[in-house]
Amino acid sequence: MSSKAAGQFLIIAGVFGALWFGFSQIDFVNFFHLRGLSQRTEQKIGDIVVKAVEQEKRPIRDARTQKILNDIAAKLCAAAPVSPGKIRIHLVKSAEVNAFALPGNHLVIYTGLINHCDSVEELCGVMGHEIGHIALSHVVKRLGTEIGVSVLASIASGTGAETISSVIHTLSSRAFERGQEADADAFSVKTLKKAQIDPDAFAGFMQKMAEMEANLPEVLEWVSSHPDSKKRVAAIRAMSLQHLQYYKPIDSTNWQILKNAADDK
Repeated sequence: MSSKAAGQFLIIAGVFGALWFGFSQIDFVNFFHLRGLSQRTEQKIGDIVVKAVEQEKRPIRDARTQKILNDIAAKLCAAAPVSPGKIRIHLVKSAEVNAFALPGNHLVIYTGLINHCDSVEELCGVMGHEIGHIALSHVVKRLGTEIGVSVLASIASGTGAETISSVIHTLSSRAFERGQEADADAFSVKTLKKAQIDPDAFAGFMQKMAEMEANLPEVLEWVSSHPDSKKRVAAIRAMSLQHLQYYKPIDSTNWQILKNAADDK
C-alpha cells in the first residue's frame, strides 16, 4: 500500500471512528422522543394492555375501593411533579404480590400486594415507586429497548395482538435497570416525605419481603423481579432519615375497606 493510500485509509478510519463514538454517546430514546412513540400511541398501547390484563384476571369493580386508591394516587401526585388525575389505577384479583406501570399512565395493582401490606403507608410506598417509573419515563423506554418501537406501534394499530402478552410479562415480572429502580425508590421516598407519609413504612415492606426471599413463593412476583432488596432497604432507610419531619397517620378505616376488597372471593 502506498503512503498516500495508507494516509487516506487512516483518515477514513479516523472519521468512521469519530462517527461511531459520537453516535454511541447519543441517547436515541430521548433524542427521538422515546424512539418515535407519540403520547397518543402510548395511551392506546396502555389501554389495550390494561384490557388484556383485566380479561386474564378479574378486575375489582367497587366504587369505594376505587375512590380510595384514586385518592392515594392523587395525594402522591400532588406531592410529586405529576399532574393530578394523571395516574389511572386498576385493581385486579390475583394472589401475586405485584404492581406495575403501563404506558399511558396506567398502574395495575394486584390484590395480593394489598394482602401482604400491613398498612396503607406500605402500599403508598410501592405505589410511589411505580408512579416514579411513570414520571421518569422508564416504562416506554424499557419497552422500546426490549420489544421494539415498530412492534409497539403494531399493538396500537391493532395488528400486534400476539405481542400483548410479551408486554405484560416484560412489565409485570422483570425488573428495570438497577439505576432506574434506585431512581424510582428515591422518587417514592421524596414523594412520601412531601406528602407527610412516613417513608420508613416503604422500607419496612421491602425488609419484610427481603426476609422472605430465601424461601420465596412464586406469588411474590414484585419482590422476585426487584433484586438486591436488602441493599435497597438500606438505601431507602438512609434517605428516610435525611431531613426528618412530622408524618400524619392515614385513616385506618379506608385501609380496612381495601383489605376487605382484596380478600373478597
